Amino acid sequence: MPDPDTYVQQLEADKAALEARIADLQSEVRTINNLIYRRRSQGLAASEGAAVNLKNADRLFFEAMILEALNSSNRGLRTGEIHTHITKRGYELNYNTLRSYVTKMRDRGVIKKATTYSYYWLPA
Repeated sequence: MPDPDTYVQQLEADKAALEARIADLQSEVRTINNLIYRRRSQGLAASEGAAVNLKNADRLFFEAMILEALNSSNRGLRTGEIHTHITKRGYELNYNTLRSYVTKMRDRGVIKKATTYSYYWLPA
C-alpha cells in the first residue's frame, strides 16, 4: 500500500492540474463571449445608425449583454438582476453605470418596462 502522505500529495497535484485546466477553459469561454458581445454591439449600433468608436464601445458592449439577459428571461428582469447577470459572467460594471445604460436604452426605445409601475425590464 502506498504511503498515505504520498497519496494525498498526488491527489493535491491532480486537483491543482484540473483547476489549471478549468481556469484555461474559463479564459477561452470568456474570450469567445467577448467576441460574441462585441459583434452583437456592432449589430446594435448598425441598427440604430450609430458607429462604434472608442467613446461608445463599452456602452454598446454592455447594452448587448443587457439585451441578452433580458431575452433569456421570460418575465423580464429588475435592474439588480441584470447587474447580477453581468457580474456572474465576470465583468465588472458599476451599478450606477448600469442604471445609466438602462435609462439610455429606455429613452431610445430598445427596452421597456413590463407595466407602467413595474420594476421589470423587457426588450422592446
